[in-house]
This record gives sequence, structure tokens and C-alpha cells, in this order.
Amino acid sequence: MLKLKKTIKKSLLSVVFVFLLFFITGCKDSFQDEVYVNEDGNRIPNSIDPLPEKPDYTLTENWSLNGVGDNKKVDVFYIHPTMYYEGREWVADVGDKKINRSVDLWPMRHQASVFFDIGRVFAPRYRQAHFRVFVLDEKVCDLCVDALDVAYGDVRESFLFWLKNSDRGKPIIIAGHSQGTFHAKRLLKEFFDGTELGERLVTSYLLGWGVYDGDFNTLEPCESNDDVNCYCSWMTYATGYTPVWYDERMAAGLDAPKCINPMSWDYNGQVNDRKEHLGILTEKYKIKYKGKLTGRVHEGLLWLDAPHVIGGKLLHQDNWHVGDYNLFHTNIKVNVGERVENFFIERGNL
Repeated sequence: MLKLKKTIKKSLLSVVFVFLLFFITGCKDSFQDEVYVNEDGNRIPNSIDPLPEKPDYTLTENWSLNGVGDNKKVDVFYIHPTMYYEGREWVADVGDKKINRSVDLWPMRHQASVFFDIGRVFAPRYRQAHFRVFVLDEKVCDLCVDALDVAYGDVRESFLFWLKNSDRGKPIIIAGHSQGTFHAKRLLKEFFDGTELGERLVTSYLLGWGVYDGDFNTLEPCESNDDVNCYCSWMTYATGYTPVWYDERMAAGLDAPKCINPMSWDYNGQVNDRKEHLGILTEKYKIKYKGKLTGRVHEGLLWLDAPHVIGGKLLHQDNWHVGDYNLFHTNIKVNVGERVENFFIERGNL
């Protein structure tokens, strides 16, 4: 009877695990896979103007996070993903309270939090581009480019403000997700790629958006758990699945994205050992389910196997985009510490 109770309890826990993972990763689809059917084209403005007021970064309300903790070893500049899905205008207003709540409750807690123990984290609010810019045909969407330029202009301005007012000369980590990574790549290219400031770059976490050969002049992808002055990138999909944008890119003879497995920190295509998975950050901000995930790098994508629990195959979701950080939250957190430690060993104290 006791053995039966334990079996039932284990099964129930597995079902809960499946539900939690679905909640974590299934609440939003990746823009890179969606056919654009969510808006009435007649409602879309035919001009990017008038723009919302430009953010003033001297005001604390225009930062989601503003560098708490003077005793931290590094500074982290984090750029959040798209949270502007419903709205008519091409870019979001940084004063939109609903969007700001979403930013603070989701990406700040479930993504930027991997850096809280070791870094002062700076995360600007910015006039992010509407979701539509990633699903409309970029060949005919000049306003998509304009909207992204506005968004990056804010990110750039906030970074310049940080450089002038908050930079302590410490090592730096640049991180982003999705649209945030799109802007982080531009930021790295402009300020870190082959520059004096780039010598202070511990690493960059460029998740949920493709990074390719030729994107940088000197920055290279990380190839182990403790490489420094490099970048880590991955886009997470179910094992066996390739998204449409990827298939089209491969059919055109273009190169695959750069990718590393965040559980084993290699890119050799081998499945990681389950014990290398250190836990998931759940929607209630709890670390659970250590050793439940395995995956591998497959031709530039992070292929994630079904969770190793009873009923895990029911979760064979094609797109795990929204879980790029929190599915591997503890792994990333530990890795940040490893890279920072190695940076100080290699470069000395700054």
C-alpha cells in the first residue's frame, strides 16, 4: 500500500511538472514561427509618427532595474524581449503601465534574475517595437525597420547614460532575449566589437534570436563553460523540429545560427547527461525539477527532448522560445559565476 501511494504521488508530481512547463513555455508563441493573422491590416497606421515621448533616463521610472548593490563584481546591461503585442502604434510608450507590469513580472523575474547575485543589473524601459515588425514581410515593411530603429535608439541612449553616470570600470555582461537580443547585437557591434570597452566584456547572453558568422568582426561564440570575451546563443525547439524561417534559410544556402547547449556548455551535438540540468525557474519563482531535461545542439538549434517524467511526451511542444532562460535558469546562473571568476583570473581585478 505504501509503495502504491508513493507511485501515485510520483505520477501526480509528474503531471504537475508537465502543467508548469506548459505554463512557462506555452503562454506565448515565438514570432519567428507565426503566420501574421492577429491584426486587421486596416488598423495598422501607415506612419510611425507621432512617436511616444522619448524616455528620459535620468528618471528612475524609465528603468526596470537600475543597478542595485554596490558590492557586486560586475555590471550587467539587460534588454528585455517584446512585450508589446496589443496596440495600434508601431512602438510602445514607456509610460504604458500595463506593458511595464508585464516586463517587471516576467522577463525581469524569470530572465534578468540569473544575474542578481553577481551583478548590478541595469535594464532600461524602451519604446519597443510592436510584435508585428517580426512577422510582416521585411522586404516590404519599411516601417518595421523604422520602429526597430526607434527602439534601438532608446537602448543606445540608455547605455550611453549608463556609461556616463553609472559605469564603475568593472567587467560587463550584455544580455538580451528575442527583440532584446536583436538590439543587444547592435549594441555589441557598436560599442564592444574590437574596441577598448570590449576588453571589459565578460560575456554576452544572446538568446532567442539568431547570431551568425559575420555579425561581429572580433567577437566569437563561447565554446566552453568558462570562456570569456565571447557570446553564448541558443534558440530552443523540440527535438526533431525545425521552424519555417530556419528551413528557408537552410534552403537558401545560408549559414546556421551559432548555438551552445546551456546544460553542458558544448556544441558537439551530443545529448547532455541529465545530471547536468540544474533546475527550472517556475512561474512562482521557485527552482524545481533538477535533472529533468536533456538536449543537444543540432545544426544551429538547441533541440530539447521531452521532459524525463511520466507524461513528458505530452509536452513535445515545437517551440520553447519563451523558456530560453528559465528552463535553464540555474545552469545560466552558475555559468555566469564561472565566467566572471575566469575573467578575473585571466584579466586581473579592474
